Amino acid sequence: MTLDAQTQPIDPTIHHPSHRHLLKKPTGPARHTSVDAVIVPAARPVDYLDNAVALAGKLGTGVVAMCSGAVTADEAVRLGDTNSVPVIALDVTDEPCGLPTFSTSEFLQNHSDFARPSDTSRKRNLALLLSRLAGWERVLFLDDDIYEVDPADAQAAAGLLGEFDVVGLNNEGYPDNSVTCHVLRLLGYDAADRNVVSCEQVQFVGIGGMAVSIKLDCSFFPNIYNQDWFFILGLGESPRIGVTGSMKQRWYDPFEDPDRARREEFGDCLAEGLFWLLDDGQSLKHADLGYWREFIDRRKLFLEYLSSRVNEREFDHTAIAQIRASLARSQEVLAEIQPEFCVEYVERWRSDRDTWRSFLEQRPASLCGGSDAALEYLGWGAVIKSSVPWPTRF
Repeated sequence: MTLDAQTQPIDPTIHHPSHRHLLKKPTGPARHTSVDAVIVPAARPVDYLDNAVALAGKLGTGVVAMCSGAVTADEAVRLGDTNSVPVIALDVTDEPCGLPTFSTSEFLQNHSDFARPSDTSRKRNLALLLSRLAGWERVLFLDDDIYEVDPADAQAAAGLLGEFDVVGLNNEGYPDNSVTCHVLRLLGYDAADRNVVSCEQVQFVGIGGMAVSIKLDCSFFPNIYNQDWFFILGLGESPRIGVTGSMKQRWYDPFEDPDRARREEFGDCLAEGLFWLLDDGQSLKHADLGYWREFIDRRKLFLEYLSSRVNEREFDHTAIAQIRASLARSQEVLAEIQPEFCVEYVERWRSDRDTWRSFLEQRPASLCGGSDAALEYLGWGAVIKSSVPWPTRF
């Protein structure tokens, strides 16, 4: 049986397949501006850094590589030296490296079903701190699975900072979505010709390719799925989100490890719930106990919708088993999410924003001497610098 997806679009009362209307268009042509650093939270083998290093070389800047997993700081620096591109690399461990303790992290530690073992938020926060002390104003965050970024697009994104708080690059590669949204995307294709039909899942912008102004001191990356959405929301009630240019993300199988859906569910539920309010032109202040009770009910209906329709599609047996297992993990976690948990997490997140702001206010806004002075101030013992000097901006 082939499902006619055109007759069954996603019900907008249970899921918003797009938040793109929140993105703002520039008021005029972008002014191409220098990028002070390309920042990569690296975890894959060192050759995944090739694209970031090549891009930095064309931009006349350097790479900050926060390393763990399958790549070391020493490997990242050698790659930079080979390509005559300055690289600052740090082997990120469990050591705090001077960062404050966040209440949101403690919350997740106390709720093991929502835990997401990842050091990506730590890497990005460390990079924010280094950038501020080094006096950098415009940086490009780039994940290590991103490629084909035109230097002109990166400079255009940097040039739009000021008009916008953050400027993302359009992802024209493999879609960057949660597991549940990947399921919806599969259901939004006609099995005969694979054309996108009425229940298409759309991508938003993300920190995988995004220019950020370091002058914005109030926001940080919490250790949760969709941490970039929380970073954006932390910029204010009406964040100015721009988009320009393009990039590509490498293919991956979102259903290979069904536990991926478990690790995503709490953060996906929270972020989608908060963005739902923005979609409707409401303030985040409306995210009270009653709101979360209603939204969790919507989320349950959404996952039930996905589960029921997966059985109607003509996927191969292996894919069906993996998708079913992933959705089952999401539903198991959602069943544990109480409205009180959502309220508490958002309150802790707001408190952590104050903690982060206070933390930064107790440190220099910038140091004479740039990145060298910043690294000396931070005293990171595991940091390695390439032999190529970091460029000086005038």
